[in-house]
Amino acid sequence: MKRLYAIAYDIPDDNRRVKMANLLKSYGERVQLSVFECYLDEELLNDLRTRARKVLDLSQDALRIYPVSGEVQILGVGRVYELEAFGLA
Repeated sequence: MKRLYAIAYDIPDDNRRVKMANLLKSYGERVQLSVFECYLDEELLNDLRTRARKVLDLSQDALRIYPVSGEVQILGVGRVYELEAFGLA
């Protein structure tokens, strides 16, 4: 079953930051400059982690993957998802 994840990164190097943004675009939607929302099953999540490790310099960069609970609220502009479809409502 797919689950919603908020994925954020802090990458000081421009080249790696662009690579990470492009990688995450292939899994979900950008909602802020360094934050993406992705609907992933376990296989896709593991694939994303594997590919992200190849981009990151773990001595300088940070990538955080947060599973989003059913308590999510979306306020303001932006795309609103059908949370029921992912067991979140």
